[in-house]
Amino acid sequence: MTALSLTISVPNNFRSEGVLQYYGRDQAGVSEKVSGAGFEKAFWVDGVPAYFAINFHDDKVSVEADVDARLKKSRLQFIVNSLVSRVLGLLQPVADFESMALEDHILRRTIIETRGLRVPQAVSPWEALISSVIGQQVSVAAATSMRSRFIKGMGTIHSSGLFCFPQPKFIAKYNVHELRNFGISSAKSNTIHSLAVAIASGELSLEETPSVDSDFEPISRALLSFKGVGPWTVSNTLLRGYSFLDGSLHGDMVVRKKIQQLLGKKTLSVSEAEQWLIQYKPWRGLLAAHLWAMR
Repeated sequence: MTALSLTISVPNNFRSEGVLQYYGRDQAGVSEKVSGAGFEKAFWVDGVPAYFAINFHDDKVSVEADVDARLKKSRLQFIVNSLVSRVLGLLQPVADFESMALEDHILRRTIIETRGLRVPQAVSPWEALISSVIGQQVSVAAATSMRSRFIKGMGTIHSSGLFCFPQPKFIAKYNVHELRNFGISSAKSNTIHSLAVAIASGELSLEETPSVDSDFEPISRALLSFKGVGPWTVSNTLLRGYSFLDGSLHGDMVVRKKIQQLLGKKTLSVSEAEQWLIQYKPWRGLLAAHLWAMR
């Protein structure tokens, strides 16, 4: 085992409650769990189960991490430092969005209440993608339950007792019908298995992180080519897996309800929500996160 401790600075207005809410969805604590002012998460490092525990303190976070193998501490430190910064959304240019939103008469009140919000990230695009597929058209509670059962049934346990999210090559070896044992529908099971097979075979790659927003078009098209992957799944995956802040989540029921509330409308169609969000390019995904947090 290789272990380390480190400290990472965060902005003064960093909103830790958003991160704790995101990583505290699973009350069973299968792959991640929140305790006090921090959370723990299992993940993969070079194909080996690893783990970190993050605790928030004013303008910094303390991190304890380890991997269930002998690894150069310098490499583990680099991986964990990069991963924690990404998971917390520390590199997201939220100040640019807030400057615009505070000048907008419709958004101003909401942004004042949620100022400093960043979009918490999944530990990998793969985990963001499959979690998005599982979460299609079901409640958060139902999605969380299915996801927990899926991870515990097919994931790999770390010495902390938390499970690492199952890797594509592992899922690809199983019969698609076995995914139904975790409460996942037949359609979603087929989608998850197809994605796993494509990644395991090299047909699809999620590893490269586009350097500019326009570069997300190829991966969006690739994902949309899979049956069972629609615009909402792609936008949510890009938001949670790549910190892409302009995916339009007009298909999200909560987002539509909050827009409806902001506009004082009795009803709001999907197409109307889509058209309204266009004016806020390139921040539609980040705006969706603010709407989710809106009281």
